[in-house]
Amino acid sequence: MIKCPVPSAPAVQRHEEGCLRLTIANNIKGLAESLDQLNGFLKSTGASPKLAYAASLALEELVSNTIKYGYDDGDQHHIDLVFRMGPPAVMTIEDNGRPFNPLVDAPLPDLHVGAEGRPIGGLGLHIVRTLAASLNYRHVDGLNRVNIVFSRDSP
Repeated sequence: MIKCPVPSAPAVQRHEEGCLRLTIANNIKGLAESLDQLNGFLKSTGASPKLAYAASLALEELVSNTIKYGYDDGDQHHIDLVFRMGPPAVMTIEDNGRPFNPLVDAPLPDLHVGAEGRPIGGLGLHIVRTLAASLNYRHVDGLNRVNIVFSRDSP
């Protein structure tokens, strides 16, 4: 588990050791704000454009899937993110939505079939898998936890 200090503000914490912690509302506005925060953090730390691209895409794909499919009740929830520059750079996303293992439960897209013949879904998670040096999932104490390790030269 990644250790970062407890945030002094509810939405974002930057730490001198290259750690960002966000609490994201489970809606499109929360996703957009978190992408802005992540991109600002990565820019301020001098992250490579490749890492910034991979991290932003992973955040957008995983959080948008949680927003769309993770909750049945229509209530407000939050999604927690911790990003540590490393090396290696590591992103952890945690939510209390429906259990979903993106490594097992997401269909692998058939890349040999054209877009018109391919069912919707799975392509974004496939891209995240290819951008990550490693990706793992655990469901612990009612929480989904996805841990993404980015290679030094991501993607």
